[in-house]
Amino acid sequence: MKIRAILLIVIALLSGRVSNAQTQEIMTAKQLTIRDGQVEINYFQHGHGDTTLLFLHGWCIDRTYWKNQVEYFSQNYNVYAIDLPGFGRSKAKRTNWTIEEYANDVTAFIDVMDLINVIIIGHSMAGEIMLQTALSKNEKIVGIVGIDNFKAIDVEFTAEELKQMTDFFAMLENDFKNSAPAYADMLLFHPTTSKEVKDRVKKDFANSDAPIGYGTFKNLMQYAQTDAQRLEQLNYKLYLINSDGFPTNETGLKKHCKNSFQVETISATGHYPMIEKPTEFNLILEKVLTEMK
Repeated sequence: MKIRAILLIVIALLSGRVSNAQTQEIMTAKQLTIRDGQVEINYFQHGHGDTTLLFLHGWCIDRTYWKNQVEYFSQNYNVYAIDLPGFGRSKAKRTNWTIEEYANDVTAFIDVMDLINVIIIGHSMAGEIMLQTALSKNEKIVGIVGIDNFKAIDVEFTAEELKQMTDFFAMLENDFKNSAPAYADMLLFHPTTSKEVKDRVKKDFANSDAPIGYGTFKNLMQYAQTDAQRLEQLNYKLYLINSDGFPTNETGLKKHCKNSFQVETISATGHYPMIEKPTEFNLILEKVLTEMK
């Protein structure tokens, strides 16, 4: 019995080592240079399948926020999670950090990697990047899923709210390192969001490249003013997985999404449901992906 018990312990330990090794393999970044050598993309890839899931992160964070999703969905899909240029380890030789440039990066990545049947999953700022990429009518893209975005279509802001936004731009430009984490504290967390998640997000915000962070935020706000008009041109059904921390104006989506939309709600999370409630988030995304087939 004693020998058998020891063998079981050894097997358990070895199993753990294999699992850790697999996780390390999945999370080992690969590099790809695109757009005539001007852009270097760092990315995770794992899994196989006829359908590609391409995960895009939000503002001032990186591909590691999709760790749970890469592990979970690689059982049935060919899964990629990339660092957008200027964030994480990806970089680009440019000073123009517009949504259109990021969409060109994503399109180039899809084409150079020769990905097929691509479903783009875009969090936060990447919702607009996902939208702009989808408008390119790339035949390799078969679907899009936004994560906590497109909530304020047709929502009119008050004069006070617009002034607060203008004031925030000035703060962000002058003191990005302190203003960006303060923005997260004010708007991006739910009362149930853990301290670990808050600290991680705020640390990543503070450590982001300030000119790129400010530039992307400013360009994102400008692009977002045309979200409604661009959604009308979209040839895909828009799927959204949004938290209920801030309501989604489905009336605006109904008016402008000519090819229909569907909102799945994940409750009691902040702006980062994929790391706040990864198990629940994965089940909802799996349901959406099944419906898209």
